[in-house]
Amino acid sequence: MNNSSKVAYPKRRVFIIDELALILAFFTALVIRYRSNVVNWKQFYDGLYISFLVVLFLLQIIIFLLYDLRKKSMYLMDPVENFFTVAKGKILLIALGLLYLYSVQRGTESSRFVVAAIPLIDIVYDFIFRMLLKKQYFAKAATEEKCRTYHVFRPYPSVEDITSAFAKGDYDELLIHDADSDNEEAAEQIIAAAEAAGIRAYVNMKTLSYSVRSGIATDIDDYAAIPVSVRKEKFNLFGIEYSIARCEEAVLHVMRHVKELSGEYICFSNVHTCVMGKDDPEYRQVLNDAAFVFPDGAPIAKLQQRKGYIGAERVAGPDFMEHIFRDSCDGKITHYFYGASENTIEELKKSLAGKYPGMVVKGYYSPPFKPLTKEEDEEDVRRINESGADIVWIGLGAPKQEKWMKAHRGRVNGVMMGVGAGFDFHAGTIKRAPVFVRKIGLEWLYRLFQDPKRLIGRYFVTNLKFICYLTIDRIFHRG
Repeated sequence: MNNSSKVAYPKRRVFIIDELALILAFFTALVIRYRSNVVNWKQFYDGLYISFLVVLFLLQIIIFLLYDLRKKSMYLMDPVENFFTVAKGKILLIALGLLYLYSVQRGTESSRFVVAAIPLIDIVYDFIFRMLLKKQYFAKAATEEKCRTYHVFRPYPSVEDITSAFAKGDYDELLIHDADSDNEEAAEQIIAAAEAAGIRAYVNMKTLSYSVRSGIATDIDDYAAIPVSVRKEKFNLFGIEYSIARCEEAVLHVMRHVKELSGEYICFSNVHTCVMGKDDPEYRQVLNDAAFVFPDGAPIAKLQQRKGYIGAERVAGPDFMEHIFRDSCDGKITHYFYGASENTIEELKKSLAGKYPGMVVKGYYSPPFKPLTKEEDEEDVRRINESGADIVWIGLGAPKQEKWMKAHRGRVNGVMMGVGAGFDFHAGTIKRAPVFVRKIGLEWLYRLFQDPKRLIGRYFVTNLKFICYLTIDRIFHRG
């Protein structure tokens, strides 16, 4: 069965070789142009080439995010398609590079040969590197094919359905979830059937109603263990008291204390809301009155790490949602969604029903985009409370959602969590950045490309303010 369209090909490697090809092309052009004098090339044009290379490097990132990631994977292209894809990208790159030279009015100072040679040499290098990477990838895949895993959750499918799926050759291994004491007998039946059919079967590790995932387990005196609670220690940034935790650690803590947190609220604060908190003392107090303020921004998490906090990482709202959705498929924790548009809500219903079978949602509601009357607000609270949901997800956008949660603290039964665009990400109405883009802290750039008109002002102003405030803060503390 051909599953190539579903394969998650390693995009990061393509990005790396694109940048490597650009750097090699740049210096190759200089060697050809200056030959024996190449060691003195930077003296000729007073650092222009260095700035030009940096600009091309950054432009290559933008082109990769906007152009390459939107096209069919290079692993699925034939050589001709790959060549023309590379050529189109490099033509766009040099066009933007020439625009840069024109804007800084230094185009006449650069060597025309070097500027013209860079994209031509880059095309050759990049095409060769891509073909080698593709060859290496499929050669490795032929000898070490990635296993296709069949996940089974409660309520378990029938033994006949499972063995039929493996008989068709759709899967290589079986992973059984929720095989705890409450479901041990049903799990044992599936395990016995798998053994009889020669199916390689696994049971996930689970403790405290939490499915253990890679990355959170830690060796403690030769025992595999997981952190089970968020520490009380806080990280203060611009007067905002951020909690310190791994994403899974935060999820497990909330799941274990969901009843105790009823009526409280949790915030996920990024650079934008951090700056708002710095500028607005009232909003800062709203954040600090939350049960937890988790760092939704990579720069904030990195500052925690630089301070030496062990286990500090970005706890993004959409990631938190995904993990808690998976861990509540047994129905023991229930959900309510309040916010977003009607269209997003409808798409969210379909998405959650398909991805998280067994997850219990007590209700969805998209409030009107206007100030609510006292009667309308009381009706919303009544509707939420009568649902009996344990977690109330709030998607009103910042700072509205945080202020709404503070105003309804103690009035809404269930723990409120302000996740903003998390509704759209899980509904699929907004595409989230690839994982490697998130890991290098450029998710904001990916979102900017998706909605530049709305976000460019916010990101430019708040990011600049964040840097300025951080610089001033460091100078003040050093002094």
